[in-house]
Amino acid sequence: MPIDYSKWDKIQLSDDSDIEVHPNVDKRSFIRWKQQSIHEERAKRNQDIKNLEFQVEMNSRLNQRVDKMTRQLTDEDLLSRDTVRKFLNANFDKNEKGEGENVDPDMPPYNEMVEDLFDQLEINAKKVNKDPKNGAVIREMITEHRKKIDAVTEQAHERLAQLYKERASLISSEDIHTGFDKGFVNKKSEQDEAASKYLPADKTTSQSTISLPPPPLQFISYEDDVMKLAPETVQFGNISTNDIQKSEQFLLANLPIISEQQKDALMMTAFEQQMEGQTEKAYQVIHQSELLGYVKEMYDMKKIPHLQPDELSAIIKMFFQRVLYNKVNDQGKKSFLDSVKAKFEHVKKRVKVMEEEETEEGVETIQLKSLNDSTELQVNLPDFGSNDPEEVKRIQAFKKLPSKMQNAVKSQSLDKINEVFAEMPVEEAEAILDIFNEGGVIGINALLEDESEFKELQAQYHNQPLNEEYDEGHVEQTEQEAEDFNTSDVVD
Repeated sequence: MPIDYSKWDKIQLSDDSDIEVHPNVDKRSFIRWKQQSIHEERAKRNQDIKNLEFQVEMNSRLNQRVDKMTRQLTDEDLLSRDTVRKFLNANFDKNEKGEGENVDPDMPPYNEMVEDLFDQLEINAKKVNKDPKNGAVIREMITEHRKKIDAVTEQAHERLAQLYKERASLISSEDIHTGFDKGFVNKKSEQDEAASKYLPADKTTSQSTISLPPPPLQFISYEDDVMKLAPETVQFGNISTNDIQKSEQFLLANLPIISEQQKDALMMTAFEQQMEGQTEKAYQVIHQSELLGYVKEMYDMKKIPHLQPDELSAIIKMFFQRVLYNKVNDQGKKSFLDSVKAKFEHVKKRVKVMEEEETEEGVETIQLKSLNDSTELQVNLPDFGSNDPEEVKRIQAFKKLPSKMQNAVKSQSLDKINEVFAEMPVEEAEAILDIFNEGGVIGINALLEDESEFKELQAQYHNQPLNEEYDEGHVEQTEQEAEDFNTSDVVD
């Protein structure tokens, strides 16, 4: 059977590594640009619809006034602004005006807009060397203006019909509803009722008999979140791979879940299951995702633009009968299971790679090291038997350290202190460094050639901020030296 792959031309994909990223890791950043584009296009389409609907509504209101006025008023009446005003206010609500979120609140009422039209007609008449005080000329120009308005309205009708069609074909999450738990009623939706009055009437049909066909059923596809699963799809993913008949009956009862988006979203949950060590569950959801994919691909070969329940149901029955129930020729079933196995092995491989990468990244730690080769850090213990106020402060700071760090400091070994730091989160280690500062735990040994070099080093370390060096996923960090640097810190 030849397979039509043209449907893939409509799908935009990133590189393979992005597609296979676990959804809980960074999947949303991969699709953020597409979400933004979808939202912007949808918002612009809705905005265009509102603007065009208002334009059609406004033209209709104005035409009602102009038509009645030209039918009942004489040429002389059209020349009298007072007569026109009284006629409009007597036959139409003088306060009626356009309303809506996109309408200028200072927009004049429709009656005033018609009165302003006469001012414009007089100006236009003078431009073409016609007498603006001739009622017949004004009537002729009103007729010409009316034709222009009709042409603009017709264009708006055509554009609206196109936008309505796009809105119906590009279903979003708020449009999703269950279509199989109610009897079918041939009744127009509220959206169609609202849209129908802005569409052009069939020339062979009166406006009172116009109606739109009910919108076609749609596959579930969440444009704003491609990883979102419908509750029915979650249930389908929980069906055992051994219960093929149950899968068939579930699909027949829940046709809308057979979509590319739901198939891909279900497939991506296999990464989560595999990372949690639920290998059998991962295989199961891949198996169910492939069922959705095979059926959808066969349905797409018919090039039906929307969901036709009879056609799709027939394809489901044919697929299960010829591929999964066929005991005479099991090549179809073998091919299907090979596809499931290949995708399962791919998921396992990718999850293993991601786990290895995560392990290699390691955890950030703080380590103490000297700033340069001419100096080294030394551990300074407080004098625990001293009553000197400064030493008392150092002893109090020392007691704030965790017992494990106290033991490391007592050993006066920088390596042991770094071993304790390696076991701490960065935030906790930074708090320890503050205590080191308070108690003057870390000092400097330096080999200096003369007094000038000592003064230079003294000035350098007196204002030296905490230094951080990042290397291969860990942090090497030196402690800010004690503010009081004296000659006792120097070894000659």
